[in-house]
Amino acid sequence: MISSHEDTIAGIATAPGNAGVAIIRISGDLSLTVADQIFKAKSGVLLQQLKNRVLTYGWVEKEGNQLDEVLLCVMRKPHSFTAEDVVEIHCHGGIYLSSIILNLVLDAGARMANPGEFTQRAFLNGRIDLTQAEATNDIIQARSLLEINMVVNQLKGKLFQRISAVKEEVAWILALVNADIDFPEEDQVFTHLDQVRENMATARSNLTQLIGSADRGIKIREGYKIVLTGKPNVGKSSIMNGLLEESRAIVNKIPGTTRDTIEESCTIEGIPASLIDTAGIHETLDTIEQEGIKRALAAIEQADLVLWVIDMVNPSFENQLENRVNLSHIPTIVVLNKRDLHGPEPFPLPDFMSTKKHITISAKAEKDMDMLRKEIYQQISGQETHLPEETLLTNLRQKKSAEGALEFLDRAEKTLEQGMGQELLAIDLLQILQALGEIVGETTPDDMLNQIFDGFCIGK
Repeated sequence: MISSHEDTIAGIATAPGNAGVAIIRISGDLSLTVADQIFKAKSGVLLQQLKNRVLTYGWVEKEGNQLDEVLLCVMRKPHSFTAEDVVEIHCHGGIYLSSIILNLVLDAGARMANPGEFTQRAFLNGRIDLTQAEATNDIIQARSLLEINMVVNQLKGKLFQRISAVKEEVAWILALVNADIDFPEEDQVFTHLDQVRENMATARSNLTQLIGSADRGIKIREGYKIVLTGKPNVGKSSIMNGLLEESRAIVNKIPGTTRDTIEESCTIEGIPASLIDTAGIHETLDTIEQEGIKRALAAIEQADLVLWVIDMVNPSFENQLENRVNLSHIPTIVVLNKRDLHGPEPFPLPDFMSTKKHITISAKAEKDMDMLRKEIYQQISGQETHLPEETLLTNLRQKKSAEGALEFLDRAEKTLEQGMGQELLAIDLLQILQALGEIVGETTPDDMLNQIFDGFCIGK
């Protein structure tokens, strides 16, 4: 259930732990009244008379005794994050001290904020839409500059604008349909048929492009899955350690050392990625190795990129995958490893591999690992380092709602072509608007809203 936003809430807006500064945030109609009970400006100016969005030096007091020297900022509605009266107290960042000041605020009449409630109030008060609310949490969780660029576009409202453009197109179609319902002409089944078809085609094009952006947006947020595969003892774990620049996977000359998938997060040229080291693919009667291989195959099927590692000293081009995994739709880089042991002589590839992207490296050479990182980056990013104006769907919730809108558009087109009547067509168009409204929060169910904001920290 969505919390009432008529009372005054408070929470610590900074991360837990000892730090130079902690921020206690208060929002609601009683924010200034609550803060006035515990804060005294050194200048003697009353809190109600403080200038808007200006830091004021003073003291937090407890039972008449000075507790901490602080800076206080008043942000009066509607010019604040929540569009309510907001007061922020910038105190010293001790865990114990900040908790004492928060308790003073709560004793003065505020209540503890729920997770994400400040952002929820900004959404409920109409200052931001739901995509911007999600972006405020995403930018906190961002792991790469590319993700920050994407989320900043969403914070600016560009995704909202793009959704609104599609909604306006559909609303215009609905207006034409309603005009035909309300003012039918004699002997004319559908007066605006050509216009409706043209606008539907435009809406379909824009919606299809938007849905097409989702996979990339989600991968930029959650990370590209990069799976290392190959025979045992070809150097997969060494390559993973080299890409991570730390010793995470066990390296041993004994084949079969890796018997389960090992997953680690990293960034490749600023793009978040999950590196997944897998058990060597080979025929074996060992039940533990068989389970490891089964998990390796499952990881490969979910991969965004496969690094197929081959030992140049003892090469084997039988990857044991042909009859178990369809690699045709998965980008693959053939990594020829142990160049340092093979020597300078040419390394011939079989004909079936000659068309595959391949790179020759030594996992022990830092410059070779840098070269591999650049190759991986080119494969997963399309060589784009930023998203200056691009707007993407960034999570599965948004994608599902957009796909729902497209399904209703399909149905609307069938209704139109089969001559099933303007009334049924109007219902289909309203369902499109409903699905698009879910993306920006206009028609999103309360339980979904609660689920979204529950994932936020308390101070946000």
